[in-house]
Amino acid sequence: MSMTFDIPSDVQAGVAGIADLDLRVALYLRHEAQMEAIRRQRHSSQAREIVAGAVREAEADKAAGFDWDDSFAQLRQAQQDITARL
Repeated sequence: MSMTFDIPSDVQAGVAGIADLDLRVALYLRHEAQMEAIRRQRHSSQAREIVAGAVREAEADKAAGFDWDDSFAQLRQAQQDITARL
């Protein structure tokens, strides 16, 4: 079986010259397949659907320009301001 996927140019430049790259990629994919099997056993389909939904929402927020880092920084600052008043 062969797979085709895009590899960013900076990654391509970084891995150029690795003689056994195909073996390393195959080992990585084998490991990922094993981890996915464990996840499926450990987590219910409902839990996986919740996570997938959260990921979709986060991607939509990011595409809409929402900045999670800025949001957390504002929340942290608000918490510090409240704590300072106590």
